[in-house]
Amino acid sequence: MKIRLGIFILSLVLLPLGGLLLSGREWDELPVGIPTEDQNIAAILFTTMMLLAYVLLTIHMVKRLTGNNPIAIQRNYFLWIAVASAILGWLMAYLNLFTSSWPTIQGKPVLQLLLYTPLFALLAPAVLSTRALLGTSTVLLKRMARGRPLPIFRGETLTFVLVLIASLGLVGGAAWPAQLFWLLWISPLLLLVALQLLWHESTIFSGLKSGDWGRVICAAVAGIIVGNLAAISAQAGGGNLIGNLPNPLLAQLGYALFGLLCLQLGDVIAENWRGKKRNELFHKNKKFPIPVIVKKN
Repeated sequence: MKIRLGIFILSLVLLPLGGLLLSGREWDELPVGIPTEDQNIAAILFTTMMLLAYVLLTIHMVKRLTGNNPIAIQRNYFLWIAVASAILGWLMAYLNLFTSSWPTIQGKPVLQLLLYTPLFALLAPAVLSTRALLGTSTVLLKRMARGRPLPIFRGETLTFVLVLIASLGLVGGAAWPAQLFWLLWISPLLLLVALQLLWHESTIFSGLKSGDWGRVICAAVAGIIVGNLAAISAQAGGGNLIGNLPNPLLAQLGYALFGLLCLQLGDVIAENWRGKKRNELFHKNKKFPIPVIVKKN
C-alpha cells in the first residue's frame, strides 16, 4: 500500500514538471492565483464548516438507517482517509498550477496551508459518507448490480494502456494545458487503477465485468453531490470554485471523477486492515495487573 501511494505521489509531482520542461516554459511562467481577499478567505472557511456539517449529517443518517456508526466502527480508517484526502487535495492544487482550472489564493503559503488543509481533509470523507448513505438502499444496489457487463482486457494489457495514458496525461497536460487539461485531470484515477492492477489487486471497476455498476455509479453521484455542495457553499460565502472551465458540464464530470478517485483511494487504504479480525481493530482490554492464583483444596 505505501509503495503504491508513494509511486502515485511522486508521479503526480514529477511528471508534470517533465511536461513543463518539454514545453519550454519555466516555473515563473505558470499562471498565478487570485489576490488574497477577505471575502475569499471567508468563502473557504464557510465551505469547510458546511462540509464538516454535511459529513456529520450523512454519518448520522447512515447510523439511523443501518444502526451502525461508520466513524465509531472504523475510526482509524477515517483518520487515514482524512490525512490522505488532505494530501490528495494539495496534489490537485499542485496540478492546478499547470492548468489554472480554478482560482486559488496567491502568495502567503502559511495562510493557504491553514485555510485549505481542513477543507481538503473533509472532501474524501464527505464522498465516502455520501456513498455509504446511497448504499443503504438495497433496492437501488440490486438494480445496479444487474447492469450490462462491460468487457475488460487482460490485466497486463490494461495495465500498460492505463500507465501510458496516465503518463501522457500528466506530461502532456502540463505541456499543453489548453488542449490536454482534461486528460491531465483523468490521469490520477487511471494511474491509481493501473497501480492496483500492477499489484494484482481489485479496482473499483472490477465489478463491471459481471455487470455490477453499483460502486461506480454511487461513487460518481457522491462526488457530484459533494462537489456541488462545496461550489454552492463557496459562492454563498462570496467565492468561486468553478474557475475558468469552458463548459459548466466539465465541472460535473470533474466532480464525478473525483468521487471515483476518492473511492479508489479509500480501497487502497483499506488494505491496511485486510485479514485482521474484527476484535483486532479495537483496543484490547488491559490485563488485570495483580495475578490471581487459585489453589485446589
